[in-house]
Amino acid sequence: MQKYVSILDQKTLCVLFISVAFAYVCLQYGYRSSVNITLFSLAVIFPLVFTIREAFKRRDNAIQLLSAFKASLTAAYFCFQSNRKLDIEGKKYISGQLEQLSSMLFATLYSDKSKFNSVREKMDEIFFFVSERQEYFSSSTAMKLFRILKDAKESMENIFGLSTHGTPVSLRAYCLVFIYAFPLIFIPALVNQISSYANWVIYLVSATPGFILVTLYNIQERMEDPFDQSGLDDIKIEEFDFRLPTNSTTIRHDATVTDLEFGQLPNLPPVGQFATRDSVQM
Repeated sequence: MQKYVSILDQKTLCVLFISVAFAYVCLQYGYRSSVNITLFSLAVIFPLVFTIREAFKRRDNAIQLLSAFKASLTAAYFCFQSNRKLDIEGKKYISGQLEQLSSMLFATLYSDKSKFNSVREKMDEIFFFVSERQEYFSSSTAMKLFRILKDAKESMENIFGLSTHGTPVSLRAYCLVFIYAFPLIFIPALVNQISSYANWVIYLVSATPGFILVTLYNIQERMEDPFDQSGLDDIKIEEFDFRLPTNSTTIRHDATVTDLEFGQLPNLPPVGQFATRDSVQM
């Protein structure tokens, strides 16, 4: 319930106060107008709908980038773990670095966006780890790792860009100004049309459009940063956090089959022999 109430703030109270107060002035002093408010309504609604749509688009793009980032780290993890030349200590170290990189990225997105450079430095450490151990990787494996890490870094930089650059600030400021001005144009025309109704009906109808507009503006504002976990539609970033498999074991150097266990591996026939369906015991 608290999150639903979070879209109501001081702007909501301000617009409601302006609407009700100006409706009282119109009723008390007989102020009326017959202005067509259609064009003025479009001047408010169109940019507001545009900013909301762009905020949703940014959110969807962020989800795709976070998915690509986690997939790249997972691919890098298995690539390191399946390398028989790399010692156990090296595998443990790089696994911890990958997990730490993911934690640093999401902590930065959630709380302190000024620490993006520290996340970039952590990514550089992983690149240097591969560069300084060329003898442990074949040329094809090294190229594969660099490509995977490059994809992860590209996703990370795009995430930083989305987090730093939101929808146009000037357009949102324009929307807010016209939301405050809307009751001053709308209410005299409204009172002119429904002056025969009871006063409480006029007050209610006068406050409704302003309330709707400012609520939509607040929804857009909550979606502006999809990582801060303050809005109903924010991204659940914990679902994209890379974590080491809890049931995986470190690969042995003498293993004939990669020992990244997700349950017990089947008993396979020796390499080079044709395996029939009956020869694999589950």
